Amino acid sequence: MIAATRLLPILLFVGLLAGCDSPSPQFMRGEKFEAEVDGSRFTIWRQGDAVEIYRTSPEVLPRMSAVFAKAEVAVRQTTGCAIASGSFKGDAALMTAGLDCG
Repeated sequence: MIAATRLLPILLFVGLLAGCDSPSPQFMRGEKFEAEVDGSRFTIWRQGDAVEIYRTSPEVLPRMSAVFAKAEVAVRQTTGCAIASGSFKGDAALMTAGLDCG
């Protein structure tokens, strides 16, 4: 009984980590890309002219401006498109953006 109560939190934590870069439902049929920029790793899911970006590298208190700049480079490297003006939203772990491929 005691062993089971100690094992449950560990299993929950492992389960949460396994889903760290799984896309939201609207991106599940999209293309998956992975990129690394200046030590930050990203998983990028593309569906049409939109992307969902997950920062998958552990970083202690990253600056939002630095994370967004690196994510923008990762999107350009993997998709060949720029981020559409005014469409970049999110936080240091999960971002969304529209693409400008013109």
